[in-house]
Amino acid sequence: MHSDALVVVVAIGSAACAMLVGLAFASWLASRARPGEAEPVPPAVTLPPSVADGVTAKQLPVLAQELSAHAHSAAAQAARARAALAAARTALTAAETARARAEAQFDAVHAAHLAVLRTAPPQDPQTEERQRQVSRAALDAYRRGELSVEALRNVFGHADPSPEREQREREADRLALAESQARRAFQHAVAAARMAREELHIAEVAEAAVRQEAAEAAIDAQDAALAVRSRRRRR
Repeated sequence: MHSDALVVVVAIGSAACAMLVGLAFASWLASRARPGEAEPVPPAVTLPPSVADGVTAKQLPVLAQELSAHAHSAAAQAARARAALAAARTALTAAETARARAEAQFDAVHAAHLAVLRTAPPQDPQTEERQRQVSRAALDAYRRGELSVEALRNVFGHADPSPEREQREREADRLALAESQARRAFQHAVAAARMAREELHIAEVAEAAVRQEAAEAAIDAQDAALAVRSRRRRR
């Protein structure tokens, strides 16, 4: 009984080993039969057309000279454009500084003028009306020849018992004139700063365009020069 069981166990083990060996062999055969995976092929690089394409060997040196001259001219224009751009930036900085200074001066004069006007004592409406009536009557009398120029001047002089009134009025007149001048100077500075800002924008656009043109001209000139040297080596 025990011998029969042992035989069965041995048979089962042998069959299992044979199966494992068969599977391993089949896997090895499958790996040998399956072609290897192809490595990825890098995409082809498409070069841009050369400026020398289609140019004959006789015309190529002439083309190279023309492109070289154009590249030098474009480089000089780019240098001038950079200088103009730097000058425009400097001009804008100066204009903005002048605008800020003019604005500060106008604000100071305006504040001083308001301060002087606030110091004037308030006028009584009835007193002002009486003064207007007296002034009209004096003017009518002067027109009729009943009042001299000196008397008319005294009427319109508004004699003030306070000696500070005349000084206050002169100061107010002076500050009013200064405020008007400061306002015009500030408006002029604002316009100048706006113009400088517009000129800077124009200079920036022009410099970018000329710089791009100079770069392309340099590439074309170098391409033509390389083509000339390459054809000379082939001879």
